[in-house]
Amino acid sequence: MFEVSKHLRNVARKVVDNAFPVEQDEVVLFSAGAENLDLAYAFAAELEARGIETLVRSEGDYLGITRLREAPLESFERIPRFTKDLIGTADWYVLMTGSRHDSSLFQDADLRERLLEMQTRSKWSFDSILQACLDTDTHLVAFLDPNLQQAQALSKSYVEAREMFLDSLDINYDTLSSLGEKIIGVAEKGGEIHMTCPKGSDLRLRADGRFWVNDDGKPNSPSAPVTQYIHNLPVGEVFVAPIEDSAHGVVFPKSLPGHSVRGLRLEFDGGSKAKISAEEGFEFVKPRLERATGNPYCIAEFAFGTNPCGDMLLATEKAYGTCHVAIGQNTWLGGENECSLHWDFLVENPTVTIDGAPIVREGEFIF
Repeated sequence: MFEVSKHLRNVARKVVDNAFPVEQDEVVLFSAGAENLDLAYAFAAELEARGIETLVRSEGDYLGITRLREAPLESFERIPRFTKDLIGTADWYVLMTGSRHDSSLFQDADLRERLLEMQTRSKWSFDSILQACLDTDTHLVAFLDPNLQQAQALSKSYVEAREMFLDSLDINYDTLSSLGEKIIGVAEKGGEIHMTCPKGSDLRLRADGRFWVNDDGKPNSPSAPVTQYIHNLPVGEVFVAPIEDSAHGVVFPKSLPGHSVRGLRLEFDGGSKAKISAEEGFEFVKPRLERATGNPYCIAEFAFGTNPCGDMLLATEKAYGTCHVAIGQNTWLGGENECSLHWDFLVENPTVTIDGAPIVREGEFIF
């Protein structure tokens, strides 16, 4: 019999109370896999107990792997009608990123050429889901729950990695909000943002006059120049859309487990197109850049991670004391660059000053 633990239900209750502002008359769609179905059910049950309509859609690894290994390549050129129609019907689309539990398929050398061809042909991706949500005013929530490869990278069992993820949801939300407010108190004064890191990143940019967002789970004011409501769970970041032609310098992001790309390098030179390269696997992301509409080579976001329990290999951009930058779409962050792509890059152990005032030093906040 399928069971949801009391602990999981309690965590769901805390998140719904603090960081999942669903309205009474809204409909919430969960997209889950076999391994994280209990997570989807815990949150759906908490919402149903409050009189909110939900639907849980589940697809295990077996179907996904079968499609990737055996489906005719031309089938990837079709936009999945079920998913697109469901997004258009729902008020909230909750994508559980651990749905693909075992992502080792993407490291299979025998499938390399087929996977590359899929990347070139595919008409559906996370970028497509984001755009579909923007087009229909559907709230998008990405649950950053772990897969098997993330657990292995942490030298943990999957169960242990799941508990680490739940810890990043079961936090003191008032303390999180307070840290974000302190960061914004300095950032809103304006001035040059300067980020460096031990890996060699050295980036300068500006966000004068742009709206800084404290992603602590609470809705922004309706007058805020940002889209309501696109976020991840766990929450925990402070972000801004920088001035699009202000970025100068290089970024060396951290490589994350389960990804085919290693040794990424981004170089920004004001209003020129950013130069993106990688030591390994760039051919897997090149099609994503090439099929993007608008300008995918523009600085889109600068952010601080503030979640106290967020590990870089799990919560990635939410992890405490990290930074991340993004390229592509930023109109929903308050920027001016229209694009079908939004791509985040995590920076480990950063040092950041704003107008000379220190914010974080080698991964530790100054406050």
